[in-house]
Amino acid sequence: MVVAITLNYNQNSFTLKCVESILQSNYNNIKLILIDNGSTEENYTELKKILPSNKSINFHRLNDNKGYVGGINYGLKQTANFDPEYILIMNNDTILDKNAINELVKTCKKFNNKAIISGKVYDYDEPRKFQDIGYTFSNRASLEFNRVGCDEIDSGQYDEIFERDLLDDVFWLFPSKLYKEIGGYSSYFWFNAEQADFALNAKEKGYKLIYTPKAKLWHKGSVSVGGRNRNPKLAYWHTQSTLIFRYRHLSKRQFISQYFKTVRSVLTSYLKILIEKIQGKVADFSYANAKWSGLMYFNKWFFIRNENKGYNPFNNK
Repeated sequence: MVVAITLNYNQNSFTLKCVESILQSNYNNIKLILIDNGSTEENYTELKKILPSNKSINFHRLNDNKGYVGGINYGLKQTANFDPEYILIMNNDTILDKNAINELVKTCKKFNNKAIISGKVYDYDEPRKFQDIGYTFSNRASLEFNRVGCDEIDSGQYDEIFERDLLDDVFWLFPSKLYKEIGGYSSYFWFNAEQADFALNAKEKGYKLIYTPKAKLWHKGSVSVGGRNRNPKLAYWHTQSTLIFRYRHLSKRQFISQYFKTVRSVLTSYLKILIEKIQGKVADFSYANAKWSGLMYFNKWFFIRNENKGYNPFNNK
């Protein structure tokens, strides 16, 4: 059995399409744990009405938004009710190819169920353009990496199975025994970098990170946080989470180097905006302020190691 986990947060139309694509899978033993992660009462009620009537769907409601990490960890705990062989985590703003789960499971078995498996993530709006097919380290010592194939058109250039240095959990499948070995995502994260942290924890236990080309999915991308381009809300989480991730997985010397690179990046953001203001352009400091605030969050976390409760001062900006 494969248990799939996905979250909904006020995105009923995306979630419905995602659920329908999972139910159309040709893998014959699937359960879906769908978690409404603190949506408005109106959205939650609507989603209940429009969901297909299917015994494979297990619908849960969290009254408060627990963040991506909290929502997924809740779903992981619920998998114990089904005792699956595999767990599939995927974003709700996605459409899953009907053969994808079969291919993920088949590839996992090739690696003796000692792997996390993902596949081709295409752009939702440009169906032949890659959005994500894994990462390779440009510098392992500093945890700097390159995104493989991003924005390339699929012409068969990535049609072999490869081991990756990192994978994104837009969709990935792993044997349930991995969850029992290392637990869920770290509560130090709310959104962003949690998957890289989980992946490196898995690698420390001897698991491989594998890309398989026949598993396909189409992904909108960052819908729940308002997109990627100079988004203060996303920049705040990215800055704090990347620093926490690197602190957990780098040597002290390497981390100090990366910390000061982040400081330089924040200062550079302010400088660019000041130049734009001098040039008479509309200057909005929100993006730079978000990066600074993320840096300050890490500085506090460094001393108290608190669970991330998801406060984001840029939620409405």
